[in-house]
Amino acid sequence: MSDALIFLKNNLVDHFVIYFIPLYILGGRPVAILSAQFLGFRAFFLLPIVVMLDTLQVPLFYYIYGRISNGLFMRKLSERAIKKEKRLLKSKLFHWIQLMGTPGVVAITMLPIKGCGMWSGVLLSKLLRLPKQTGYPLLIVGSILGCILIFGVGEALLQLKDLFVNK
Repeated sequence: MSDALIFLKNNLVDHFVIYFIPLYILGGRPVAILSAQFLGFRAFFLLPIVVMLDTLQVPLFYYIYGRISNGLFMRKLSERAIKKEKRLLKSKLFHWIQLMGTPGVVAITMLPIKGCGMWSGVLLSKLLRLPKQTGYPLLIVGSILGCILIFGVGEALLQLKDLFVNK
């Protein structure tokens, strides 16, 4: 395992886009940030990139939910996305955050756990009937706070590694 990490560090650090964007798309914000952080990239470099990638998702999700609510796109939407939305609507965490109202959009967007993130934040802002002018800033703030939270976890893991490995 350590050989694989050393290989990634030696060969992919120079090709940031080759691994970061696919990891971000497939694994989400936590996986991409932690892997880049473990490869030596700093928060000042990663934060603007991740927030930009998160922000680029928002119009797409608003468009998809707008089409779903109008019923025009419902037939074409995959069953997997519908099941995910139903599962999310039934979750206790989602109901608790929905009761929080507007701060709940920030909270659900920033949490680095399964079922939270930009997709869920847009869904909650649509359910709360927030205008896009209010939803966008809330989602961006949630993205920034979520990145800071993940950076903190990554930094703590790196400190633990240094503590135990470099005795």
